[in-house]
Amino acid sequence: MHTIRLKIADLLELTGQMSAGSVPDVAELTPIVMRHYAFLPHPLIVTIEGEEVVLQFPEESNAAQTEAARLAQKGAKRAAEGDYEKAIGIFKRVLELQPSLHSARRDLAMAYVEIGEVENAQNHLIEVLRLDPKDAWSWVVIANLYIREKSDPETGEKFLRKALELKPDDAWALNSLAAVCYQTGRHDDAVANFERAIAVNPDFVNAYYGEAMVFESTNQPDKALETLNRLFARAKMQDVRSKPVYDNARLLFTKLQNDLAVQTQSDAFKCVQNYKAEMEVLSGYPVRIEETDFEDKAGARLQIAWKHRRNYHLISTRRAYAPELLCHLEAHELTHLRMESEARIVGKNQFFTTTSQTRETAMRSLAGDIRRLEKAGYSEDSITKVTLSLINGLCGFLFNCPLDMLIERHIHGAFPVLHASQYLSVRTMALEAWQVNSDPEIWKITPQKVLKSSLALNGAYSLFLDDLFSGVTAFAHPYKRLDSFSLSERLYKHWQERSLSFSHIEGGGASIVSSTSLRTSWG
Repeated sequence: MHTIRLKIADLLELTGQMSAGSVPDVAELTPIVMRHYAFLPHPLIVTIEGEEVVLQFPEESNAAQTEAARLAQKGAKRAAEGDYEKAIGIFKRVLELQPSLHSARRDLAMAYVEIGEVENAQNHLIEVLRLDPKDAWSWVVIANLYIREKSDPETGEKFLRKALELKPDDAWALNSLAAVCYQTGRHDDAVANFERAIAVNPDFVNAYYGEAMVFESTNQPDKALETLNRLFARAKMQDVRSKPVYDNARLLFTKLQNDLAVQTQSDAFKCVQNYKAEMEVLSGYPVRIEETDFEDKAGARLQIAWKHRRNYHLISTRRAYAPELLCHLEAHELTHLRMESEARIVGKNQFFTTTSQTRETAMRSLAGDIRRLEKAGYSEDSITKVTLSLINGLCGFLFNCPLDMLIERHIHGAFPVLHASQYLSVRTMALEAWQVNSDPEIWKITPQKVLKSSLALNGAYSLFLDDLFSGVTAFAHPYKRLDSFSLSERLYKHWQERSLSFSHIEGGGASIVSSTSLRTSWG
């Protein structure tokens, strides 16, 4: 027989039959216990010893317990993956095999919470607590149910404090208590409890995000950004439930960066103007900046004076680009100018171009794809034009991609006032790049070698950006499921190893015929 000992006061509080202060006799208590513990194996034997109720019931067979344990693990895995419906079915079977396995009953209740079946969740949580009133985790779950689903933060807070009495260092209980404090306007208490949760579990993403929300709502953006930076540097993905927290944290970070970019626009403008004056002296030519309409997804382009036989350099930026982000585009192109000017001064400036022979070699390597396009009904002339355009675009991207990494690293290190502008600008480009790269129509007409090479470069550049912003971004994530991603990782690793020798930008200037600067997609 299995035995459970419960304090009468705890049992009465959970059953809600009468106040914990009045103790019924055996005749009154026995039917209450029999009714509320009917889910246990029968026969149930109820006795009272002083202030305790003693329940005895038959233990499940060893075979049933073994199978229940196996299925419980399987159900937990399904729940962690977000397949709650499947998990619920598995947990129900577990409890058929072993009704006294309260951990599975608790997991079942949590799965019900996730699909919004509040009453089922509440009923199972109460059953868990009837079996073990000292189960702190179940107090946390039922507290959150009352807070979120029943809009009853007062009862929820009472349950959370009960959990913390049982387990003072429970990060989830501390995080939920902090959230209640925030919800009820006790902001200092909220921050204090979020910090306690972080101290207990530095990997806990929810606590960082909650604290950042408090700071953002109380007009403390600097503290909010500091907390978010800590989140991305230290927190870790726990399971599928962590993903929306990360997504929301990134949205909040972007909002704060937008606000910061607007606030610092004047200082950023002055910084770039000073940089422009410095590059005019270094190169010996004035720099003109104008907006224009690009046919592709380019953000900006640079035309060097001596290559275009002009007495000035021309930086063209995308028309209608957000004013607070233009300073990043301009700084990027000015750094291209710096690299080329420094290389020219020391006599190491080189020109890279394609020839008719290299273009013919490239076309021959794509013969199979060209035949496929011919069979699809495309004309020979249109195939030649598109294919040459794609090859030239890929060559430009191949040349510019590693340089753009150097440039963005330089901007991030040399111009702190441009951080917000830089983050938002490259984010725009990276999202546009994936939109292009995931277009099924482009996949249909693009030769496979060109497509794989382009995707590999985009993946490598995305890995670089994710590192540059210390995990704030996840631009590489969509590329991870592509066959080209292993090549992306190799390319980025190669760039990392080679770039270690570049303590600052020097002697690397170069150009390419029809090259495209600040281009994160072959377009």
